[in-house]
Amino acid sequence: MVLKIEFNEEFERRFRELAMRKFGFLKGSIKKASEEALSEWMRYEGEGTPKINDPINAIRGLLKDSLGEQSSVEMQHDKSEWFK
Repeated sequence: MVLKIEFNEEFERRFRELAMRKFGFLKGSIKKASEEALSEWMRYEGEGTPKINDPINAIRGLLKDSLGEQSSVEMQHDKSEWFK
């Protein structure tokens, strides 16, 4: 799989420099550094986040619970200000 990411020049230069220092000046060093960085970020972000098997069930009822007994029309009128 290919993932394209665009960085500013200074960030890219620093990332390449650190990747080469750690993994050597060989083909694949940027890939290894990227995988390591992204794996660490995913591990960090994943801590404390519950695993959601069905996202539809996870959000079902959230608006109803947070807005009380409003009808869908009342809710639409109240929240239309959010999108102006």
